[in-house]
Amino acid sequence: MDQREILLQNLERAQSKKLNREKFAEEFLKLKRQSTKYRSDKIYPTAASEQPENIKKNRYKDILPFDHSRVELSLITSDTDSHYINANFIKGVYGPRAYIATQGPLPTTVIDFWRMIWEYEVLIVVMACMEFEMGKEAEEKKNEYVIRRLKVTLNEASVVHPHQKHQILPRQTIPGPSL
Repeated sequence: MDQREILLQNLERAQSKKLNREKFAEEFLKLKRQSTKYRSDKIYPTAASEQPENIKKNRYKDILPFDHSRVELSLITSDTDSHYINANFIKGVYGPRAYIATQGPLPTTVIDFWRMIWEYEVLIVVMACMEFEMGKEAEEKKNEYVIRRLKVTLNEASVVHPHQKHQILPRQTIPGPSL
């Protein structure tokens, strides 16, 4: 079974079980506390994201990529490009760089997002967020649940990527038992 099949199997299992909402809320709070501790104790430094030229590339000031596992861009297409994007590699069944977690691109980081997709030959894009959070547009508008194909072109070469959009909880919401 390849990594994609394992991921799909786990997603289907989670959906079919309709996970215990209280347990989910507990896990969510635990992760939030752990993340705060990592940041405050500098267990995993985030120096690259705190550089003055990179601060504006972070959608949220409290969600920063760890230096040890951050995605670095090398495909430079213009003078304004840099190596920084707010993204981290996530380990999977077959290695430490199986997945990439990133924020929804800002208007000023959309090109960086697509540079990353191209450079790391991302096979599938899964969007798990809300379009609007706290009254503000979170990212480019998309429908509630969509599966489609995106064509990415650089110079004469093109690649088609599957794209899945799953509307889940807004970033600022802690899930509760009434969900």
